[in-house]
Amino acid sequence: MESMAKLLNLEQVGPQARIKTELLQLESQKKEFWILVIFAAMVLLLGVLSFFFPHRFWNGGRLEISISPQIVFVIMIALVLASLVFVRRDLEVRGLRLANLQQFMSSQEEQAAGMFDAVTNVFTRGFLHDLMSSEISRAERTNRSLSLIMCDLNNFKQVNDRYGHLMGDYVLSQIATILKSCVRGSDYVIRYGGDEFLILLPETDEQGGEIVRQRVHSKVAEWDNSNRVGDLPVSVSLGLYRHVTGQTAEKDVAEADARMYAEKQTNKRSAVDHGAPRPQ
Repeated sequence: MESMAKLLNLEQVGPQARIKTELLQLESQKKEFWILVIFAAMVLLLGVLSFFFPHRFWNGGRLEISISPQIVFVIMIALVLASLVFVRRDLEVRGLRLANLQQFMSSQEEQAAGMFDAVTNVFTRGFLHDLMSSEISRAERTNRSLSLIMCDLNNFKQVNDRYGHLMGDYVLSQIATILKSCVRGSDYVIRYGGDEFLILLPETDEQGGEIVRQRVHSKVAEWDNSNRVGDLPVSVSLGLYRHVTGQTAEKDVAEADARMYAEKQTNKRSAVDHGAPRPQ
């Protein structure tokens, strides 16, 4: 089974490439249709002229016709009728193709709607099981590392209570953007819960995961310094865990969550010692 990263990249590129191909084909068929119409009109015109003006039309100049104009006229009419049948069939095929394309795009939109969170534009939790299963299988098959980072926003409940859910959604979307900027294109950011995110890092050991963890802390701090929500500092607690061969996805997530909770408790104690508001 191919990695989910490759499959997702194909899904993102595939529909666009297919639509472009279909449109080019339809445009080509449109040109062919008009060429056929012009040809049929010319044939019909020649047939009419040969029928009503047989001597003046066929015997002028050097052209000599041994077939009677009436037979030629019948042949031309048959060609026109055959052309019209072909055009009708072509239009039916184009109609079916457009209907299939519309159905395909509708299914893609439904799939995307269920795959991405509307507020943060990262993967939803419903996608997590298949994603984790695929990446764990690939990591164990290739003997590569797989790391997870559980992320929880500190003081988010206070932001919601004091400034409303619209501000809360804004903060979530900003944090999600920061998380995506801190990882590679082959990594995943999933909205795990209300204010929790899970970062999945394929082919990343604990050392590489720690680099990402420190990067997230740094960028969130930079964002908070320039975008402070009132007097509430917004930070994150992060729990890093490396997958152990044979362990389930649920156990991996639980371990990362436990380490995130431990960091949150440490942050609370540090805030109390320095007289700052305790992270919630």
